[in-house]
Amino acid sequence: MDGNFIVIEGIDGSGTTTQTRLLCKWLEKQNKEFIRTQEPVKEDLHIGKVIKEHLLQDNDNHSPESIALAFAADRLVHLEDRIVPALEEGKIVVSDRYYHSSMVYQPEHGADLKWVREINKYARKPDATIIVDVPAEESVKRQQERDGGKSSIIFENPEFQSKIRQRYIDLEEILDENIYIVDGTRSIEEVHEDIVKIVKEVEQ
Repeated sequence: MDGNFIVIEGIDGSGTTTQTRLLCKWLEKQNKEFIRTQEPVKEDLHIGKVIKEHLLQDNDNHSPESIALAFAADRLVHLEDRIVPALEEGKIVVSDRYYHSSMVYQPEHGADLKWVREINKYARKPDATIIVDVPAEESVKRQQERDGGKSSIIFENPEFQSKIRQRYIDLEEILDENIYIVDGTRSIEEVHEDIVKIVKEVEQ
């Protein structure tokens, strides 16, 4: 595989989608071949669409294990359908979230971390995982501004996001891969510049 696989991660409201979009705009200006994707996958009839609908319902009708398995299944199909073919063509793949989200969110809901890692062991490692780090308070503030003061996503509360943030930081020690933590409290442009520097480093 000649392409590079870049993942952008972070707690809710950290700006992963914004930074994914900006990175792809930069790649386009550099005349790079790339694809932009996300997890869970949103296309109709895809497993990820069902997951998203569950999250929006704000309920506890499913066990953390069933949700973790659904995410893992969505991920493997995502790899087979989009990520691996693009990498084999030499393209850069930029994904807004990947298995790192499963490793921080599902254990916080009660799934065993070792088990979550096990069911994701066949997922290809990224060449770089960039975690956009913001405090939980900033996360909630941004989400309230984005959602008009209310949200239907079950993960959005300060105490929960603080725990998730720490789990993201801990990934540097847990995983044997290239993880970069970027200060997301600065301007969008400054965060973007740091991400571009990391991507340039990965390409060398």
